[in-house]
Amino acid sequence: MSELEPATGQAVEASAGVLVTVVTYVIVITQLAIAGARLRWVGESVRATYRYVEGCARSTDRLAEQMASLTVDRDTVGEHHQAATVMRMVLGYAEAMAVEAEELGSLFTEASAAHQADYGPVADTARAMPVPMADASFYSNR
Repeated sequence: MSELEPATGQAVEASAGVLVTVVTYVIVITQLAIAGARLRWVGESVRATYRYVEGCARSTDRLAEQMASLTVDRDTVGEHHQAATVMRMVLGYAEAMAVEAEELGSLFTEASAAHQADYGPVADTARAMPVPMADASFYSNR
């Protein structure tokens, strides 16, 4: 057994620690970016639903007007107009939810970019080190 074997084992162990750190960094950046994209998609989905409900409200009002022209009782016509009004009231909440989801998506994207700006150079340096990095517990109190 040569004197290099323990040093080689330690180097491999230290390299594995660096690899785990770099992989964790990449996973965090990726997950933040994905969360941002998904939240923006939620905002757009809410808006698509918003457009559908808005169309339903217009259609319900048209139906109420058609019923009124056919002398359908006032209560039925009124209920249809009221249903259209409720649909339009919900649209305000839906728009607010879409805006919040998109803003949250942007914040996730900003967090990903900030994390990358803060730790990207460190991760790049750790990856490019010609020698094994010290055990991560060494850095934990710094």
